[in-house]
Amino acid sequence: MEQPLGLVYEEARHNTIQPIQGSIQSILIIDPTTGYTKTENANDDENYDDTCHEWEWDTAYETSRLQLAHENLEVKFHPGFSTGTAAVRGNKPMTSGKHHWWEVKMLTPVYGTDVMVGVGTAKADLLSTGENFCSLLGRDKESWGFSYRGYIQHGGISKEYSTCFHQNSRVGVHYDGWQGTLEFFHNGNPLGIAFTGLQNLELYPMVCSTAAKSRMRIINSCSVSATLQLHCLSLLKSHQKKELLELYPGLKYKIENIFSKILQKVKDEDEDIELQYHTACLDDFDFALVGCKPLRKQHIMNEENLIELLPSSSSNLPAILL
Repeated sequence: MEQPLGLVYEEARHNTIQPIQGSIQSILIIDPTTGYTKTENANDDENYDDTCHEWEWDTAYETSRLQLAHENLEVKFHPGFSTGTAAVRGNKPMTSGKHHWWEVKMLTPVYGTDVMVGVGTAKADLLSTGENFCSLLGRDKESWGFSYRGYIQHGGISKEYSTCFHQNSRVGVHYDGWQGTLEFFHNGNPLGIAFTGLQNLELYPMVCSTAAKSRMRIINSCSVSATLQLHCLSLLKSHQKKELLELYPGLKYKIENIFSKILQKVKDEDEDIELQYHTACLDDFDFALVGCKPLRKQHIMNEENLIELLPSSSSNLPAILL
C-alpha cells in the first residue's frame, strides 16, 4: 500500500525519508550544469555508468548484422557493411500503469536511409528486413518510431515532428502507460506528444539502423508508478520545488529525480508572484492534492482561512498543514 503523503512530509522533516513503493530503486538526479541525469554518486563522464538500467538489449536479436557490447547496453549495427535494416528491442516490456523513461546516445555519425528510436509490441517484426533498406519502426501498426530525419511514423504514415538528431545526440523516450502517450526528447528537451492511444499495451523499447558501423548506447532506463503524488509534484514550478526542498531536504528523491522534470506541466516563464507567508511554496501542491481550484490562493493568509476553503474532511492534507 502506498505511503500516505502526510507521512512522507513527516519523514521529510527529519530528513530520513526513504523511497516509497512505486519509486525507482536507483534514483536519477538532474545534473543542473548539463541537464543530463545521473545517480547521486555517478561520475561526471559521458558514459554515466552508475545510472539506472532496468533493462538491456535482447541478445536474441544478435546476428552478423548486429552486435551487443558493454553488458548489452551498446548496440553496433552492420559491423562490416550494410545490406539492409537491422533492429533490436529491449529484453523487458514496459507495462501499463507506469511512467517509463529511457535514453540512448548516438555514438557515431547518423546517416543513411534511416536510424530510428521507438517502441513496439511483441508482434513487431524486426528480423525480416535484413536485405531491405527501410524506415522500419512504424512501418506497420505494431510499432511507433522517431526518425533521425525529424519525422515520426506509425502504421506506415509519417509526419513532421522535430529537428534532426545526429552524432552525440541523446534521444529520450517517455512512455506514459497510464495516459497512453509517447513523447520523445532531444538532449533533455521535450519535443511534444508524438503518439496517443497506447493504453493497456505492453511495449518494448526498439531501435533500428541502416547505417554501416553505427552505434548507440542506453544511457539510462527507469520507471515509476503513476500516482496522485507524482501528478501533484508535476504541477509545481521550479521555484516552488526549490523552496519545498529547502524546507524539507528529505523530499530530494521526489523533487530532483528525472520524472519530476519529465512530467512538469507548468512553464517556469509563467511563474506567479512569490507569496510572503510561510506556506506559499506548498500552495499549488496542496490545492492539486485535495482537488480545489486555486482561485483564492493568493488571498490565503493563515492556516485558519486555508482550512475553510478545503473540503470538510482534512484527512488527506499533508501533515505539515494540520
